[in-house]
Amino acid sequence: MTVGEQALEHNCSLPIRNFVFKVASRCNLACGYCYMYRKGDDSYRDQPFFMDPRVVRAAANRIGEHLDKHGCSDRDREIWISIHGGEPLLYGKERIEDFVSIVREVLIDARFSILTNGSLLDKDWLTHLRMLNVHVGVSLDGPKNHHDLARPYPSGVGSHESAERAVKLMMSTPEGQAQFSGTLSVLDPALPAEELYAYFRKELRLFDFDILLPDHHHCDPPIAGDPPVYGQYLTQLFDLWMEEGNPQVRIGFFEDLLGIMMGKVIPHAFWGLQPLPVVVVETDGGLEPPDYFKSCAPGITKTRFNVLRNTIDCVMQNPIVDMILKPRQNLSQTCRNCVWLDQCGGGLLSHRYSLQGEFRNPSVYCADLIYLMEHVYEVLCSSASFAALFD
Repeated sequence: MTVGEQALEHNCSLPIRNFVFKVASRCNLACGYCYMYRKGDDSYRDQPFFMDPRVVRAAANRIGEHLDKHGCSDRDREIWISIHGGEPLLYGKERIEDFVSIVREVLIDARFSILTNGSLLDKDWLTHLRMLNVHVGVSLDGPKNHHDLARPYPSGVGSHESAERAVKLMMSTPEGQAQFSGTLSVLDPALPAEELYAYFRKELRLFDFDILLPDHHHCDPPIAGDPPVYGQYLTQLFDLWMEEGNPQVRIGFFEDLLGIMMGKVIPHAFWGLQPLPVVVVETDGGLEPPDYFKSCAPGITKTRFNVLRNTIDCVMQNPIVDMILKPRQNLSQTCRNCVWLDQCGGGLLSHRYSLQGEFRNPSVYCADLIYLMEHVYEVLCSSASFAALFD
């Protein structure tokens, strides 16, 4: 590694500017793939149902101290706070308002977003969140039959009607569209890529929808195939997006890959080697690495650190956070030798987990990612816009 690369790796990712607050530790859905409640980690049972204002204030103060420690001036204190659960709207309007007010007392430049399943979202909620300048994203896995299988209520009844209603409500006014940060979908190859894309673009007329690969790793592998199942699916979805050719349509998963392939420096958890550290503030104030690591093993995200007792910097002692901050130091030899390393970065860290090698493995989606990247590279090389970059 060059001296420049070392400097980039050790300095550029600090201070941490992305925080997830688990304001509610319970959910009103029973999604089968959920890493919080359905992957064997029962630590949520030890959490209070809702985050106490004392924890909110302590967390805000700790973040402010963290920015001070890392030399942030008054003009350089922008942070991003994602309000999560469980289902965060269970927290209630009054608590959400208090939460935002307490944080803004300390962190004036905080930017807020909330990710909801949509079940409780109505006009009153949207007006309330708009007043607080909170952007809203909705988890929506596609058309009714597919979504309802993946994301039911505990009774078994599907949640699609409420999720779609929430999306349509936000899309129905210019104010709602400005507040809407898009949908997030967990991919399932059982739903053809054409149907997924048509649902979001033709039926809902969305311009901003993003995608996730399911939370699998080497102890719980995804569907395999030749060609790679998810690689083929992602490629089909990418082609549909490219064929439409509408620059207003945004799929972050593909946009960021394209950007990195064209030489942009994009901090990202999934693509590339520029770290995007995220710290979770649990409902009781616990400081943890990103919550999707819960899919790897019970208790794996737990630390001894809490905002009521410890600084934000303490969580960097956690092995997972340390690996996120130093992406080049925790790669398998296969990844180090791969021509796609700079673009792939080894894939999402949780997808590399195994009992034997822990995280020093190729992604369980390695073949899928290579399949996609090879295709995207061919598309870029054949496009006039890409060629113009080198004129």
